[in-house]
Amino acid sequence: MVNHSITDSENSGTHDIVTEKICPTGKDAVVYILPIFAMQYFMGTLVQLKNTALFRVALLPIVPWLAWRAVSALDLSCGIHEKAQANAIFVSHIMMLSARTAIWATAQEPYIRDNVPASVPVAFWNAWDLLLNSRGIGWNWSRGIPVPKPSLQTNSRIRFLVHAAMRAFFYGLAFDAFTEATCSFSQHLGSWRGDSILDYSLPLVPRYLRALKILYLSVWLTYFALHWAYYCLAIVCIVIFYQHPSQWPPLFDRPWSSTSLTDFWGRRWHQMFRFPLVSLGGVLSARLFGRPGGVLGTFLISGIFHVIELRAVGRGGSATVQIGFFVLNGVGVLLEQAWAKKTGRRVGGVWGWIWTFSWLTLWGLPVVDEWARVGRFAVDRFPGGAKPTMALLSLVLPPEVDKGYVLRCLCFGTSLPFLVYTLFTLSY
Repeated sequence: MVNHSITDSENSGTHDIVTEKICPTGKDAVVYILPIFAMQYFMGTLVQLKNTALFRVALLPIVPWLAWRAVSALDLSCGIHEKAQANAIFVSHIMMLSARTAIWATAQEPYIRDNVPASVPVAFWNAWDLLLNSRGIGWNWSRGIPVPKPSLQTNSRIRFLVHAAMRAFFYGLAFDAFTEATCSFSQHLGSWRGDSILDYSLPLVPRYLRALKILYLSVWLTYFALHWAYYCLAIVCIVIFYQHPSQWPPLFDRPWSSTSLTDFWGRRWHQMFRFPLVSLGGVLSARLFGRPGGVLGTFLISGIFHVIELRAVGRGGSATVQIGFFVLNGVGVLLEQAWAKKTGRRVGGVWGWIWTFSWLTLWGLPVVDEWARVGRFAVDRFPGGAKPTMALLSLVLPPEVDKGYVLRCLCFGTSLPFLVYTLFTLSY
């Protein structure tokens, strides 16, 4: 057991953090992590079989206990500040795993894949797909989860793998480029020390214009990062588990074309966590407080999930800001419903687009500021801390040129015209 001490005296509002955790070895992974996945796999098998409800409920407390045991004991950063994001990724996966397992434990009807009831041997094989299929594609429990249509319609695994590899390469490079562009605004934005996106040495208007630029780039880097991870996982699952390309449709549905908050959160943003968030936060709240309660309950549980993930970095973070962003987006959805009921017209068109992204920007600025303050942008994107975008620029630009400024120009120059084109082609 080692004592990892993380201190920060340069940023106001951040306290010293002392943790006593294990830097995990292969043995620790077997002791702490493997039992979690084994229990999830076993529960995934049971939920496909009839007459297992009581057994599943009896096993329910085991997974949360194992998850808490692992999170409390392991430090995946091994005390290295720049790798602290590994803990956030680990905790978010463990939380979602626990949430899905809890839902399986309390499921009222067996999960059925491809409309074929499972025997015990088939259930054991299907459990692998259930573990990896967060949108329930091909399962009876996925009703109501929107799935975008793929641009590549193919049954060929080889062709899809080539397509996925090209996408993974592009999104990985774009993620790196937009992250570097974001970090170039300040010396500490890309380090574990962190920094506010609001530079109070600037006058009011330039200060907030700078913050809006960072917010804009951070949204794109999040979009590219999720896509990059998604296609890397798709390659692994198709090669190892022989999954079909139809199980890996697009992750997003052009979120920049959203003309309402309902459209953005309910269809166009990724729906990977929709089922557990609605099941744990929305269903119970809807029973108690009706449809408004269901909407706010879903957004509330999403906010709590993101707070825990952020704090896993080890440097705090405001729960009010994080949860407030999601709850206020739920309020925005309810305002749209009230507008539609009052006027008989849904929010949409260009004015709906302006409303949607104005609301997201208003409440998103404090969130990104929290990210920046706790050093969230200090993430090793590739093994060994490789930065391919900066390496490529170094090959074509003289050493005295500010590569961060050039990268910002490239990121804004490629993405802004794209958004302008989208705005002029919106469907009413």
